[in-house]
Amino acid sequence: MKTLPLAIWAMVIGAFAMGADEFIVAGVVREIAEGLNVTYGQVGALESVYALGVAIGAPVFTAIGTKFGRRSMLLLTTAVFLLGNVVSALGPSYELIMAGRVISATAHGAFLGIAAVFAAELVDVTRKGRAVAIVFSGLTASTVLGAPLGAAVGQTFGWRFTFWTLVVFGGIALLGLLISLPRTAKQGVQASDAHHAHDSAGVHAHTHEPTAGQSLVERVDTSAASHAHGHGHASPAPGSEFEGLDAHALAHLGGAGNGPTLREQLRALTRPAVWGALLTTLFGYGGVFTSFVYLAPQYTEVTGFDPAWITPLLLLFGAGLFVGNALGGKLADKALMPTVLGALATLAVVLFGMTFAIQNPISAVIMTFVFGMTAFAVVAPLQLRVMNTAGHAPDVASAANISAFTLGSAIGISLGGAAIDGGLGLASVNWIGGLITATGLIIAVVTWALLDRRANVTTHHRAHEHEHGSAGEGHDHSVTMAPAEPATGGQGHAAHHH
Repeated sequence: MKTLPLAIWAMVIGAFAMGADEFIVAGVVREIAEGLNVTYGQVGALESVYALGVAIGAPVFTAIGTKFGRRSMLLLTTAVFLLGNVVSALGPSYELIMAGRVISATAHGAFLGIAAVFAAELVDVTRKGRAVAIVFSGLTASTVLGAPLGAAVGQTFGWRFTFWTLVVFGGIALLGLLISLPRTAKQGVQASDAHHAHDSAGVHAHTHEPTAGQSLVERVDTSAASHAHGHGHASPAPGSEFEGLDAHALAHLGGAGNGPTLREQLRALTRPAVWGALLTTLFGYGGVFTSFVYLAPQYTEVTGFDPAWITPLLLLFGAGLFVGNALGGKLADKALMPTVLGALATLAVVLFGMTFAIQNPISAVIMTFVFGMTAFAVVAPLQLRVMNTAGHAPDVASAANISAFTLGSAIGISLGGAAIDGGLGLASVNWIGGLITATGLIIAVVTWALLDRRANVTTHHRAHEHEHGSAGEGHDHSVTMAPAEPATGGQGHAAHHH
């Protein structure tokens, strides 16, 4: 059969809804502030707590998932997301709306990780990559359409309908999953088919019935990270089941739904180079949301645009995200550390430039697209750099990097809101974001010079020892150890920063 199962399309809708929830408040900042009689900084906090909720929720649901199967966890996470947005839509006070944001955010990361694995199980071995990519197409679309959708709905029907829109999408996803998700017995048949294809196709498919936090979830996380790292690519190697995923999707796949053991966490997180890379991500990307969340009020109150322009301007920003994501991945393939440094430097300059560009309608339009492009051009290089520094444990590092992305965003949003509420003006969020990203650039330069090279020498040594010490221990080790050899042979672009 050429058609994909209905369950996969339900997952696409769920991925879109959860991805849109990350961005949607940015389109109705002014409307929420006026409706609740709160400051812009307090509205920004609705975004920052969502970012923190994503980081906190994934390990919480992973712990719960060790007791239940993936079908139950997909339904649970979708229901929790739905509940959170109902609370936000109905909440009579700022505090209750904030609580709803936290509730919905906790389900975000776990849903995306589990959905990707489940989607791969629902199809034959030749269509796994397509299934996973289609699920994440919902997330990719949400990065472009989330904020414009919020602006369009909020200005037409009122800001509460922004949350009701998410409830509608979440409800459709939940209903679709309830109807179409297969039971355990059916999963077993399909997993068995995947196992049968293993010998001929070379795909490492575990055929036992896993819980939500184990087995295939772990395999997908490790495998996605390993492909990206081992070949020096920001996107997986051609022919892998993760081919076609963009950097944003890979980032969520790398961190969500996976519960690494304490030993794995300590092994990766005791490396100074990993911490240097994580700090680079935290500060380097933190400047993006410092400005982005407050773009809509800047357009109307600083630039002087009519509110009707907010939706098309945010669509233009989303188009920039799409272009920048592809550009950052291609450049990272060719030269990783030069791309990391160049992308961060460019982003910092653009953010500083937005302080002045936002004062004029023509320059504001141009820089909106440029800002979007530079904002996502840094994602793939930052993700890949963290994986490289982690050596043989890229899955754990990838998970930690998701927390760095979200924590950096939360800090940036909070600082931007504090600046506005403190009287520095709406446009101040741009130069503050520039300072945050510039801090990330400085950290990247210092850690690259002092830590990365030493880490790579250690990684080569450990990989050499492992190769000689466990040459006959089976093929499974090659999956996790492949990334420990950054830049071997003709495919190694990952260590040209030596």
